[in-house]
Amino acid sequence: MFKLHAAAKRKNLSKYYEVLLGLMGLTVVNLIFFRADPGFLNIAPHPYWIVILLTAVRYGFGGGLFAGSFSAVVFLVFKAVSIPELSVADVKSLAMWGKPVLFFIVGVVIGEMRQLQINEYNLVCENRDAFKDAFDKIKIKFDVLSEAKQEIDTRIISQESTLGTLYEAAQGLRTLSIDSIYPAVLEILREFMDVDDCSIYLLEGSDFKLDTAIRHGKGYLPDVVPLGEGLMSVAAGQKKAVSIRDIASTQDMPGGVLISAPILADNQRHVVGVLNVEKMPFLKFTSDSVRVAGLVADWCGSSVENATVFAETKGKLIADDIIDAYTYEYFKRRLKEEFLRARRYELDLSLILLEFPGLSNASDEGREEVLMAFSMILKNQIREIDILFISEKPGSFFLILPTTSPAGARVVVNNLLNSFKALSVMAFETDQNLVELRAGVSGYTIGMEDPMDMVKAVEEDVVSVLFAE
Repeated sequence: MFKLHAAAKRKNLSKYYEVLLGLMGLTVVNLIFFRADPGFLNIAPHPYWIVILLTAVRYGFGGGLFAGSFSAVVFLVFKAVSIPELSVADVKSLAMWGKPVLFFIVGVVIGEMRQLQINEYNLVCENRDAFKDAFDKIKIKFDVLSEAKQEIDTRIISQESTLGTLYEAAQGLRTLSIDSIYPAVLEILREFMDVDDCSIYLLEGSDFKLDTAIRHGKGYLPDVVPLGEGLMSVAAGQKKAVSIRDIASTQDMPGGVLISAPILADNQRHVVGVLNVEKMPFLKFTSDSVRVAGLVADWCGSSVENATVFAETKGKLIADDIIDAYTYEYFKRRLKEEFLRARRYELDLSLILLEFPGLSNASDEGREEVLMAFSMILKNQIREIDILFISEKPGSFFLILPTTSPAGARVVVNNLLNSFKALSVMAFETDQNLVELRAGVSGYTIGMEDPMDMVKAVEEDVVSVLFAE
């Protein structure tokens, strides 16, 4: 029986099965316990109402129609059997058709009323399912956007960290000899971009000549490439890093070179060579890789130029043996380079002005004590990439802090202040006026056009931060 019910339910025939089963059950009870009254003809209310009402309420119009109709047929059968000699008058009598018609009408009416409720319920369920599907789709989009945001945030943090680390690594090239700069640049490229093959060509006359290369295979590199051919000439002509993607639609695909970035000198006005990437992992070959290659090539040019200037004018650049401060003329030149680099690559750049008002009129002994204390503090508080310069005003110094925000620069000033306060007792033995220290901070902001705007800003920011007590 249970299998029959399950089969009927699968085929959406449950209402028919249950009506038949219910009427059969009532008939069995009738024949066993009420043999004198077949079909419950004399019982009121009639037991068939149980089947009709339950079916109509459970299944709606279809169930009510079938239950009412079938119950009427069964009742008519029992009614006809109960009359010994059935006549036409009996067939047309109300006793014959009253209850069957009532079974049919009640089954249909109640079934229709229930069907309206079922339809409303189904509509509500459809709306619920539609809203649930819409919610699930929105949730999926939200999860995707959340993951994308997290990935973008991670990339931004990673790129900022990479740029800062690259910058510090490139600034370390200032202390290398010219012959060591090019191999060091290629090592930086290999470390931060996972480059397999890279090279540097220097421009001599109308040809590019190979200077330095890193190879991990047996790939061939020409010693000389004429100017005007290939990706190197495009990079030199446009004075910016380019890749094969940038020229594939306008020129023949160059062989061997994936990325080429110009090495610029003389304040980035003249091309002295190119930095090439010949082989790297496919997944690493992105627009960010082109940008990083251009950044490294830019630092390479600055490093070579600075090393050349340092080698030629080493004796003139150092103004004081104690603190190793550079001249004011070199300060203006170096500030311009750092300013252009910060604006081009959107890097932080800060400038600190330090003044000792009493230093210009101090005795030699007092001046030496203050400078020794100043030198000890600087060596402990600033990085190797930070550069100290003597100002044109006596007793004043400029400190350039690459990749440092103004907030970070003020932290450096506070550290200098605290350290100088601890060592100020050294100056008391000679001249208490030497202990006064004044400082100001300025930073590069988007929209600045002239590096001297930073100098004006830092001079306006100068305040006295330490006095002798």
